[in-house]
Amino acid sequence: MKFLCQTVGLLLALLSVAAVPRTPITPDPQLLQHIKPAQQRDPGRAAFYLNRGIKLVGEARFEAALEQFRRSAAYEPGNSATFINMAYCLDKLGQFEKAIAELQIAEALDPKNSMIFINWGNTLINMKKFEEAIVPLQKASDINPTNTLARLNLAAVYANLQRPQDAIAELEQAAKADPASPTVYFNWAMILSAAGKNVEALDKYQQAISRDPRHLPSYYNAAALWERMGKLDKAIELIKSAMEITPDNDTLRTLLSRLIQAQRNRLPTISGPP
Repeated sequence: MKFLCQTVGLLLALLSVAAVPRTPITPDPQLLQHIKPAQQRDPGRAAFYLNRGIKLVGEARFEAALEQFRRSAAYEPGNSATFINMAYCLDKLGQFEKAIAELQIAEALDPKNSMIFINWGNTLINMKKFEEAIVPLQKASDINPTNTLARLNLAAVYANLQRPQDAIAELEQAAKADPASPTVYFNWAMILSAAGKNVEALDKYQQAISRDPRHLPSYYNAAALWERMGKLDKAIELIKSAMEITPDNDTLRTLLSRLIQAQRNRLPTISGPP
């Protein structure tokens, strides 16, 4: 996402992180007939490959991670986290239908795991199937009403569907669940800005900054909004305050220089003495 010198108009979906290992549960054989049973289950080896895969995900080596998760599933096919992580890797590799297939297995194993449906919704968002994404994301929210990530993703979907009031309603709930989150207020500000509600948007950017003074995207977007409103002095003041926190940030330094130059160009020329 680019923030420099412009306000972001569309809310982008958040990506969920790979799941952490969960306690294995016994799968229902009637629901999982398509899974080939492992010749010999070994939870210890399964956990080893699962953790190795998670490490590779952290290194953005998704194909290698996928192979580790497959090995983990061979030794313990009852752990939903393995299939969630396989789905995450497949999504990152652009294999969206395969990702959903893995999430269907995970759902059969652990139908009350909200992370399954958050990942499912993310994959549908990546497929631009925004209407369809509402169903799994709403299910995640119903399972865990205080799950901020589910609310944020629902807000992203509604923003893409040009339903700002529904998006804001989700963000209001997210703010109640996690009042210290700058991300909630940042996304809220972007929706308000896209709707032309600049004053309200600036207030939400400031709320994001107050919760995390190092939340640079809020500084960038708020400064861009001030500039668009013709308030270059406000934009300069904001970027200067950001530089007090991160004085070595080259992006801020470049942006400040550009704003100062733009302000000079707008100042009226003062005539010399006759």
